[in-house]
Amino acid sequence: MATWNVFLRGGAVDREHERGVDEATDELADRRAAVAELGAELRALVETAVRSEVAPDELRHVAKEARRLTDRLGERQRAVTEVATVDDLASRVRMYNPVIGDGHPVAPPIDFIHDGDEVTGHFTLGAMHEGPPFCSHGGMSALFLDQALGHAAATVGAPGVTTDLQVRYVRPVPLGVPLRIWSKVTEVSGNRTWVKGMITTAAEPDTALVESEGRFMRLSRAQLERIFPDLVGKRVSPGSVHD
Repeated sequence: MATWNVFLRGGAVDREHERGVDEATDELADRRAAVAELGAELRALVETAVRSEVAPDELRHVAKEARRLTDRLGERQRAVTEVATVDDLASRVRMYNPVIGDGHPVAPPIDFIHDGDEVTGHFTLGAMHEGPPFCSHGGMSALFLDQALGHAAATVGAPGVTTDLQVRYVRPVPLGVPLRIWSKVTEVSGNRTWVKGMITTAAEPDTALVESEGRFMRLSRAQLERIFPDLVGKRVSPGSVHD
């Protein structure tokens, strides 16, 4: 009887633990969904704002409303040295990443598809990404390629930080046109990984608009602690830091 009671009690404890995990998971999923919803609306707002030609008085009215909303969001903020509660570095979940983050106000965002040592993504840019008239800013292309190349390195089990990035601008990157980004690992040696990639239109995936090559370095524990001291003691492995 004693053994049976212990078994039942153990089962009850396990079920309580499972419920706690489920509740935490549900709460995290709900927060991530809310962050993504706000991110989508902010992207729509930014794109609308940079294309708006409404009267100055209306712009000032909207600015006043924006200040009010900023105050509401600022009631509870994390420090810049804190990881967002919706993020998971080990699983590469970065909700506020400027390339892949659903919560970022100017991210496309790009959803990368991993296939062996290659990574592919599709996205469309708007006026908020403009550099030359009607074309994307060159810095945006470098940003997106840096992310894509880093994802490819992580895909083959060699995640790391960027040490070199070369970008060649072949043709202008148009706004409002479906685009394709691609990257592939070309070499892995020790803690270094070499990757190449390019941006094209989705309609012409073999015609490069921008080409890139990069080198990535997997951090040692000592390097992680020296470069990212605020992550020390937070159970973050060197392989988790690669964006």
